[in-house]
Amino acid sequence: MAAKVPETTTTKKDTRAGRTLTAELQAIVTRLQTDVEVPKTSVVGGDFLDVAQDIEHQELARLSASRLTERARRLRVALTRVSSGEYGVCAECGAAIPPKRLLAVPEATTCVPCQERLERGRAAVA
Repeated sequence: MAAKVPETTTTKKDTRAGRTLTAELQAIVTRLQTDVEVPKTSVVGGDFLDVAQDIEHQELARLSASRLTERARRLRVALTRVSSGEYGVCAECGAAIPPKRLLAVPEATTCVPCQERLERGRAAVA
């Protein structure tokens, strides 16, 4: 006999969360397309400090793009969790993620205690 799979229902909360996540994702995609342009380094006619500053600007632009790309990935995961009915449920322990945490970190997949445990585990490994 096959186990029953719980049906997922879309609630107003899920719909609102989906709209919020989609809006944040779109804002990040727009920033990636417009704001995060890696500046060119001008070696010709520039002194050492100008070149060093140009390289620093390039590194900062790449870091910003990398962070935005990672945030976009996490938002896509959260949107997948909304559509599957798993949004707001801790991926580690199955408990509800508090609404205040989801407001602060909409792409959160873990409750605070589980996230702290995971971070302690990473710190112990490092």
